[in-house]
Amino acid sequence: MAKKDLHIRITERRINKLRLLAVEKDKTITQIIEDLIDTLPEPQKENITAG
Repeated sequence: MAKKDLHIRITERRINKLRLLAVEKDKTITQIIEDLIDTLPEPQKENITAG
């Protein structure tokens, strides 16, 4: 599967929290975020709009 870049702005406190969690779990920040996204419920098709 092709990978895409995602750029977000977050507070220093949140990036530090991500960094600490990544070290604790021996994962990258990308892996931590992907794991969190995977826990989200699947969107309903009728709620998805093209844009």
